[in-house]
Amino acid sequence: MDGDVVFDITSDSTLDNSSRRVSRTKTLDGGCVIIDGGFSAADKTLNLSTKYDAGVFAVVKHLHEDAMLIHVSVNGAFYTGVISDLSIKRETTETIQLRILIKEKIA
Repeated sequence: MDGDVVFDITSDSTLDNSSRRVSRTKTLDGGCVIIDGGFSAADKTLNLSTKYDAGVFAVVKHLHEDAMLIHVSVNGAFYTGVISDLSIKRETTETIQLRILIKEKIA
């Protein structure tokens, strides 16, 4: 089975879901201490959705079950990550939904 797949994402995909490495601790005087560790591509999560296609689903399912890390390119950026969740959503039309947790940005 081939491990390469290209698909068009639908408008309900989330490509810019990220956060900073920040923690806030309350202090006894009613204030707080904020520790900001900055931003890393490793804090990014991609929530992708595409129209259902049996061939695309077969490859993505194979990668989800058998590949420890994958490479993903979206919006001109290239990442290494892992598919943490995979599902088929059946409403008015069937869609494939997957969540990719980014490990690092390669380019």
